[in-house]
Amino acid sequence: MTLVREYCGGGPWRPTLILAGAVLAAAATHAGTAALAGNGTLQTVFSDHPADGNASSFDGVLGDPESAASTLNGRFGDERPAGFPSDNPTTSCAAPGTAECCGESCVCDRDPPGLLQQLHACHEQSGACWIGRADALLLWRNAPPGGLIVGNNSIVGGNALSAGGMDSTPAAGPRFSIFRVNKSTGNAIEATYLRAANFRSLRPLGALSGQYELPTPGIYGNTGIPFDNANADLGARLQSFEFNRHHGITQNIRFLAGFRWIEWQEQFSMQTYAGGAAADSFQTNCYNDLYGGQIGLDANLLKTQWIRFDSVVKAGVYSNVGAQSSLYVDAIGPTGVYASDSPLSCAFAGEVGLNGVIPLSSRLDLRIGYFGLWLSGIAQPTRQLNGQQIVPGEPNVATINANGGVLVQGVSLGLEGRW
Repeated sequence: MTLVREYCGGGPWRPTLILAGAVLAAAATHAGTAALAGNGTLQTVFSDHPADGNASSFDGVLGDPESAASTLNGRFGDERPAGFPSDNPTTSCAAPGTAECCGESCVCDRDPPGLLQQLHACHEQSGACWIGRADALLLWRNAPPGGLIVGNNSIVGGNALSAGGMDSTPAAGPRFSIFRVNKSTGNAIEATYLRAANFRSLRPLGALSGQYELPTPGIYGNTGIPFDNANADLGARLQSFEFNRHHGITQNIRFLAGFRWIEWQEQFSMQTYAGGAAADSFQTNCYNDLYGGQIGLDANLLKTQWIRFDSVVKAGVYSNVGAQSSLYVDAIGPTGVYASDSPLSCAFAGEVGLNGVIPLSSRLDLRIGYFGLWLSGIAQPTRQLNGQQIVPGEPNVATINANGGVLVQGVSLGLEGRW
């Protein structure tokens, strides 16, 4: 199958020098010497050559008990290549590392095979190949959902800070994948882990004496609190592990299905200042653990002599085990609430990837690609600022909102190896 050749490829076939040498040596065994006749024509004088002609000249290679190896030894001693099978008729052991030695101890006239040789022999006997990928990811996320957080009274309809304006800086992280591919069918199993940490959005609000305030409905039910300046911070991180089964349905397309876990954590905090001193502090942490199944397609789109293009599309439905904790600190002291739910909601995740693969050798490729992941039905801090109550002197009311969503996308660069 085309997919198998692309994923499990290898070097071009070449005849071995050992076989060529054996054939030449066998032919020389039964041939005599060539001499020039007196009239200048080339004559061949055969010694102990059978009368039935050319057919028997290959008997030493194809049917005669005398092997090509022993023919070589008779002329050149026992200087055979390393690992060349012994012609000792009393020894019944395959060469180290061959499939015959898989899973058993070989006692030969040489050192026994090592563990790596035996594992290699078992692998060759299984008819499968392994593929390993290691990529570096550089990802961006979109701004979180939510409305106005801080108003500016110095201008009409002033908007000092809104959730939609908190775009984050890129985050980096690794992605590791391992595949075991059946060379005959193209079917495969896959395990992939990725992580991207420290998406960060910092929004300082410059000094405006008493001009900032929390517009209705405020944060945790606190409104109308004036302050001079503030610092807002939004951070997030992503982790994912998946285990998939790939099934070849055409030469260039494989269907996949499997289990996936996705973790999305996000934190919002804001510290306000009034009269040169710290005033109120707000902080919300959200945790989303998504467990579920996914299906998708893995396709080989285009192949040339110098590059090939692969793509993958996945979509899944997940149970979100989510929680949020919020903390409000004023002049009196800290007051906090915590809310969780399991399952919090039915979440959705979709992934798309496109990679260009450039061969560096018969078993090593360079991969450059695009990665995109969409999550919906998750809890995000900017969605928790309204709807719950942490007001001094009043009962605390904790809620959790899971109608958020995030798009994470970026580029990848890595290597792919096959063995």
